[in-house]
Amino acid sequence: MVCRPLTPERFPDMEVVFGVTGVARRCFCMHWRRPDGGFADKRDNRDRFETLTREGPPPGLLGYVEGSPLGWVQVGPRHLFPTIGRSRLLKPVDDVETWSINCFVVKTGHRRSGIGTGLLAAAIEYAAAQGARVLEAYPVDGERASVVDLFTGTLGMFAVHGFAELLRRNEDRPIVRLTI
Repeated sequence: MVCRPLTPERFPDMEVVFGVTGVARRCFCMHWRRPDGGFADKRDNRDRFETLTREGPPPGLLGYVEGSPLGWVQVGPRHLFPTIGRSRLLKPVDDVETWSINCFVVKTGHRRSGIGTGLLAAAIEYAAAQGARVLEAYPVDGERASVVDLFTGTLGMFAVHGFAELLRRNEDRPIVRLTI
């Protein structure tokens, strides 16, 4: 797998990964970016995310296998994701400036094939290259009703990359960190 930053010219590839229906297509990775009180405009999340991509910096990475876009990971400074700060479970633990890895999407038909783990490795490398010193994530730990519930990744895939559990505010959603 080859991973590339999402740039305006690659935006159509992200739409391929997200598909034409489903939760990812509706959310379009705007959940964590929602300001307090929601969005004031009536645009859909796809349009908001396209504007975000156009204005830069890249909001994450696309993963390609044999030239086909198959996966997405959102990564950036935690302050860009205000919903995390408002979350009862995921609110900041301390004042450490962290980068957040908070969303994975793998194209239907290609899940459980290692793409998520490859995207995570690329996100770590990308964040380090951008100057990140501490990475944080919010994986799930435990059984899930559907693959949609795995959009933040699993504890196991983060553990493989050296993330350590920092805190749990409930039984199945740890906050994990990696110091680079």
